[in-house]
Amino acid sequence: MKKLVALILALACLFCAATAMADEWPGKKTVQMIIPFGAGGDTDLHCRVLTEMVSKELGTDIVCTNVTGTSGTIAARQVLDSEADGNTILWHQTSFLMASLLGLSEFDYHDFETACTVIEDLSSFLCVNANNGKFTTFDEFVQYGKDHPGELLWGGTIGGDAHLYAMMFADLLGIEVSYVDLDGTAEIVPALLNNDIDFTLGIYGTYGAYVDNGDFAALAFLGDEALDGSDTPTWKSLFGESFPIGKMFGYWFPKGTDQAIIDKFNAAVEKCVNSDEFKAHCAQYYITPVYRGGEEAVSYLDAQYELMNNYKEQLLGN
Repeated sequence: MKKLVALILALACLFCAATAMADEWPGKKTVQMIIPFGAGGDTDLHCRVLTEMVSKELGTDIVCTNVTGTSGTIAARQVLDSEADGNTILWHQTSFLMASLLGLSEFDYHDFETACTVIEDLSSFLCVNANNGKFTTFDEFVQYGKDHPGELLWGGTIGGDAHLYAMMFADLLGIEVSYVDLDGTAEIVPALLNNDIDFTLGIYGTYGAYVDNGDFAALAFLGDEALDGSDTPTWKSLFGESFPIGKMFGYWFPKGTDQAIIDKFNAAVEKCVNSDEFKAHCAQYYITPVYRGGEEAVSYLDAQYELMNNYKEQLLGN
């Protein structure tokens, strides 16, 4: 009888402990934040800054881990296959949509629980060598493209989100562009400095310093405002409407994660995204904090994906 009573008491204690753990989600277990690209890039940087703030808000440890490979697909698969207990979270960006669009993964964001999207990067600009010898203004660039179909060389990662933007950019301008596959800024910058390529659609937080020192020139901004404080034209000033797409970042949980967990996480994220501290970080890198949670985030992603789908065959080389 004593053994039975002891067993009942032990089970009761375990139940109470489990209940307390659930109430304190994510409790004492360290949360894993999976980042789908290597350290040092914008995806890694923005995740670590925001996630540290969210960690403090939730009062728990969140460890950021970089898992690279196949345009972020390996990281996404790791989270997809994780337990839906709230302790494994995926941070991702526009290439999450691109991977499924191009057949790099057999799953997409609908196979996860979308928590929220938190950032839009609308800072891309038409970046050229300041001494290219072909064009010095946006109008000259467009005219050169029309006079020399297929001769303008864009540099960037083939199949990435920047490739999509370049295709959309050329299509909307009615010019034909050739695409050079380069692995990130480490290859793009020297190629542009050497005039091996004619242009890239650079993120201002990354390429702006080269504009400031006179190596590169910004001929037009795809966002609604000129980020260099000059009278450089914007897409909206040129065409009367905003460029149709921008890079986004957000959080996802494994399918089946308790909605109460996601809601608690989202409440912390929304508070942090709207904080002066995070807004200051965003201003430093010319990105825009925009919180969208749950169904609003899914609707936003659906619209982005539909737009991307118009360029699927081109991206696949068909």
